[in-house]
Amino acid sequence: MKRVMHNRVVLQLVIACAVASSAAAKVSAQSCGSDQSCGSDSACVSNVPRSLFFAGAGAGLAVVGSGEQSVTNTGISNFFEGEVLFSTGTATGPPVRPTLNAKSDFVPLVQLGYFQHFGDSAWLWGVKGSYSYQDKTLAKDNLIIPQFGTTSDPSLPTFPGFSVTRSYEVFMDHQMTLVPFVGRSFKNSFVYAGAGPSLSRVGASLNDVVGFANIPRLGGLADISGRPQSDAQTQWAFGIAASVGVTYFITPSWFLDLSYSFSHPFPHTFHVEGPFRNDAFSPIVLTGTLIGDYTARVNTHSITVSLNFGF
Repeated sequence: MKRVMHNRVVLQLVIACAVASSAAAKVSAQSCGSDQSCGSDSACVSNVPRSLFFAGAGAGLAVVGSGEQSVTNTGISNFFEGEVLFSTGTATGPPVRPTLNAKSDFVPLVQLGYFQHFGDSAWLWGVKGSYSYQDKTLAKDNLIIPQFGTTSDPSLPTFPGFSVTRSYEVFMDHQMTLVPFVGRSFKNSFVYAGAGPSLSRVGASLNDVVGFANIPRLGGLADISGRPQSDAQTQWAFGIAASVGVTYFITPSWFLDLSYSFSHPFPHTFHVEGPFRNDAFSPIVLTGTLIGDYTARVNTHSITVSLNFGF
């Protein structure tokens, strides 16, 4: 009788231990994640939260490069002698396609974002919005555009010409990106990659444009358009952005973010029409219009580090 009671007690203790062991294993599996392996209890402790809103600020090195630009100039002119119009002319040519030298400098950065793990896994998704101030200007000095002209004067049906621009500049200043990303977390960090839209303010300027033509009646090579003309325009341009990076959590609320980002806006072509009047060849007076089209194609490469706080 005593042996039977002893066996029942032992059986009950074994069942109790088995239940307790199963419950502990379940809790351990939930804390570590179903796809993470934990060699010890300390390996199960992670500084990476399961989800987090965050904001941060930092700085880095940015390189603004130029795509292949396109610049065209067309001159339409009227030749007056006194009040009498005796000839009209047009000079134009194919676009020139300069590539401007890149420029690099340090840039400030602020960002705001959110991430969340997929269930109990180490994989995560998120989105990050950032703003940086680029303030870069790329320039090409003494841009010459060859032209071919025609006139209504039977004695001068065609003539050669060209326009000279003292400097052609392309710039970018404000840039914003919104990048959805996916990544994978580890004990104290996660890596990520993503792509999304960008919005950048870009602009360009043609500084001191003068149209020349070889007109025998004006003594050969002559300044047709008179005083130099300039034009500068800006626009907000949408584009694409991509980013890869790695974070390191100092605490569950504070982390460093090191990232590489690329952005390429798609601005439209600028157009300008500027009237001119040239009295330098009196009694011959020249009037007309300088017409131009020019681009502001740029792209940016940035390596930045920021300190972020989760809330």
